[in-house]
Amino acid sequence: MGFRWARRFAGALRGVLRYLFCATDSSARRSSLEHDPPFPPGSLQYLAAGKTGIVYAIDSERVWKEFESREDGEVERRVYKRLGLHPNIAKLLLVRADGSIILERGTAIRDILRDCRATDLSITTKVDWLIGAARGYQYLHDNAIIHGDVGCNNLILARDGNVKLIDFEGCSIDGGTADSCYEWFSYRRADPYVSRTTDIFAFGCAVYEIITGKPPYHEFESLADCGAHVQQLYAACQFPDVAGVPLSNVIEKCWHGGLESMDAVIQNLEVSKANLKVRGPLH
Repeated sequence: MGFRWARRFAGALRGVLRYLFCATDSSARRSSLEHDPPFPPGSLQYLAAGKTGIVYAIDSERVWKEFESREDGEVERRVYKRLGLHPNIAKLLLVRADGSIILERGTAIRDILRDCRATDLSITTKVDWLIGAARGYQYLHDNAIIHGDVGCNNLILARDGNVKLIDFEGCSIDGGTADSCYEWFSYRRADPYVSRTTDIFAFGCAVYEIITGKPPYHEFESLADCGAHVQQLYAACQFPDVAGVPLSNVIEKCWHGGLESMDAVIQNLEVSKANLKVRGPLH
């Protein structure tokens, strides 16, 4: 687990350094676009860097994801080719000549949560977000794809009002190796390393974060070994107290293996939503 986190950090650091280098030489960024229609001058705004890719904003509707090499983007392009269109998957708009991709733009769910108090958004809105996200993950699983990095960092609220999944460069396809790494608070050791079960466990952590506004065990984030510490707690079946937290039943089922598929997750969320309308906020 430590090696995976070190590799993920190193990849993100390489991406940031590559962006800073390119930012001082605009021709370096233009060179990768020379075989495609150019973007308007000055329109590319850095948004994020991952293990092998950098994401730039083109405009309010589109982002450009550039990879270190064409091979680094192969998995993400394969995922999009298999998935096609789905209302809860960010749209692939174009594959460029260099293998980079143009995607629809949205606002990261985590950014929305950080910009608001947890009570600023209704429980009904949050449940709708979670149902949309769960449908996206179900669609992945139905197509023999495991995301491997489920969480609010990889969910966006798109302009059409749908919550959509992003970042497929490290997915496992047809049982193959996953090159992604779950966040430090959203993984419980398992064999195989990624599976539907680990995606569902991480989804429970996403439910917790969306409902409360903070990820599980956020109080340990400042620890140098926060990931290892939380791993020990999960291994001992020690989880954050969710007494009084809306959707606590769904969260606990995800964490304790009580839901074997994303379809079951969706059914539980829909029951919770129906009960909200009848009785008010559920616990």
